[in-house]
Amino acid sequence: MKWSICRAILGVVPDVTATELSRGVRSSTYKTPPRDGDPVPAFLVMPTTVGRKAVQTFHVEGAGAARAYLGGKLDGWLHHANPSMRGNATNTVKALDTYISADAEDARVFVGHGENVVLGMPSGSVKTRVDVVMTRQQELSGRAVFWDGQPITINEAQVIAYPYAVALQRMYPNETIADVCVWQVRRGNLFVVPLADALARAAEADGVLARL
Repeated sequence: MKWSICRAILGVVPDVTATELSRGVRSSTYKTPPRDGDPVPAFLVMPTTVGRKAVQTFHVEGAGAARAYLGGKLDGWLHHANPSMRGNATNTVKALDTYISADAEDARVFVGHGENVVLGMPSGSVKTRVDVVMTRQQELSGRAVFWDGQPITINEAQVIAYPYAVALQRMYPNETIADVCVWQVRRGNLFVVPLADALARAAEADGVLARL
């Protein structure tokens, strides 16, 4: 069965994002919120774009700049009157340090940012964006960094990695892709999923998409 892949086109709205798909992988009851639904409740939610920007800033400008960026974005929460809110924000800032330490241990070299790729799957379309692309010994690796949510298991990480693996293949059709790193930095769950293991979970990823 052929599944179509296309770069994101202005005006084309995918059914879900890869982040939403990952939530569906972790929870059988998760449903994507309506696009025109109620605003997000007034508690700390770490936007995917903020986390991605913090990671990218680290690779381009260094740890100090990344910490300053993330601290600035969460400043109101870091000084919130509610201790739970403050603690949540503090743990999010600490999660960036988890990423920085994991990056040092992984010892791959930064290649560049990901780009939006819309995957056309049998049950719908998924907008996917790898946070950063890394390399070692001429093999590429993509990183999908998660900042919250239910704990990810290795089995779930393989399903979550599927759209990122396909996106990497489309971004770099003439390069060797080694793996996808599914890193849940708030919880310290740092999985490295070989490309073949991720691609083998296509049907399960589509099954999750079908119920979102």
